[in-house]
Amino acid sequence: MRKENVRCPMCGTMNYDVDLDATDGWTKCRLCKAVTCSIDEWKKHTVSVPLLNEKQFVARSMTRK
Repeated sequence: MRKENVRCPMCGTMNYDVDLDATDGWTKCRLCKAVTCSIDEWKKHTVSVPLLNEKQFVARSMTRK
C-alpha cells in the first residue's frame, strides 16, 4: 500500500495519505472534487500518436493505396 501526499493540479490543495496503488494513480481532490492522475501514472497508460500536417497526411495516404 503506497500512500502519498498529492497536490491537486486544479486548485493546489494538498491531499494527504492518498492510496495510489488502490486507484492506479488516480486521486480525487478533497476540496474541489477534481479527479486527476499524476503525469508518471498517466504516461504508463497512454501512447504517443504522431501529429501530421496536411502535406504529410496526403503523402502517407497516397503511398498506402
